Amino acid sequence: MVVADAGCVSQIDTYLQTLACERVMLITSPRASQGIAARKVTHALDKKIVCQYTQVTQHSGVAIIEEIVKLAKLHKIDGFISVGGGSCSDSAKAGAILLAEGGKLKDHANVFYPPDRYVQQHLTNPKLPIIAIPLSLSAAEVTPGLGIRDPHGHKLVFWDPLIVPRYILLDGESTTDVPASIFTSTGMNALAHCVEGMYSKVKNPMSEALAVQGIAYLKEALPRIQKTPQDKDARALGLIGAYLSGMVISNARVGIHHGICHGLGALGGLSHGMANSVFLPHAMRFNLEVATDYLAKVATAMGVDTHQLSAKEAALEAIVAVEKLQLVLDIPQGLKAAGLDRSLLPQLAKNAMSDRGLYFNPRLANEAEVMKLLEAAW
Repeated sequence: MVVADAGCVSQIDTYLQTLACERVMLITSPRASQGIAARKVTHALDKKIVCQYTQVTQHSGVAIIEEIVKLAKLHKIDGFISVGGGSCSDSAKAGAILLAEGGKLKDHANVFYPPDRYVQQHLTNPKLPIIAIPLSLSAAEVTPGLGIRDPHGHKLVFWDPLIVPRYILLDGESTTDVPASIFTSTGMNALAHCVEGMYSKVKNPMSEALAVQGIAYLKEALPRIQKTPQDKDARALGLIGAYLSGMVISNARVGIHHGICHGLGALGGLSHGMANSVFLPHAMRFNLEVATDYLAKVATAMGVDTHQLSAKEAALEAIVAVEKLQLVLDIPQGLKAAGLDRSLLPQLAKNAMSDRGLYFNPRLANEAEVMKLLEAAW
């Protein structure tokens, strides 16, 4: 269930009671643990929080999930509360998977074997419930998917409908202490969800409708947040746009853009929001010839007047519109400006070849093409 209402975080105990949870773990990051939302949660739930894990980092790793599961077993928890960005949501979901399925986390990951074989694990054991309070626009809390970094800098990806949070609380006024830069960069990630969902191999009318509305909300919200960081209404609109983007990829999946961005974070050290912010127009160009009509619809959703344009012209204008938004949001112009080590490009290209995003992309890619795409984005 999604609750989108100012102040809803303070009502979390009402939602927790419907799940019959009395012993929950709070999962958050060092910064978020000191923020407005976390304080509201700890005040509202008090002794129902029997343990906390507050050391989630960007691109949460296997060791973190193992620590979360140890704590969960020790304190005999019956639910998770996630407060923070995408890594906090993913950590709660991964913790729920490992706690329920046992074994090693990597054994439950999905794998893509190029050029076109995708192996998805079927994780059927019941999972503990999660309540998610997102403090970014990553939309990680929305989907059955997640990514966790392994010790080698490769992102393990998972898909399990049983770990979708039972409640997602979208509360713009509880995010005003989150820097605008986090909202705008992760908002570009949400925009990428919508764009990739438009031309995914498994796109459908539902995902397209969600994507069009999500793009419109994000196109409005992100410049407002950049201009006026304390605009609660803009933050609330961004959260709703991000939620829609998560519903897009829950129905249609991501493509080569996310397939490469997973590595830009896990190995390259960029935040997922930053990687998405920089890379999106390059992925759109890569898919231009096979996704022209869908990119033309993206242009319309971005507010471009396409009535006098051909489909190809409109598709190109969609890319231009994204690049203009990058400038408004002060996004670095290229992976070099974002701080990526160029020497990592070959390994990034190699790692991307096992990411499920390449399977769902409308245009198949080999390692050389991925390398060329990375160089273009450099």
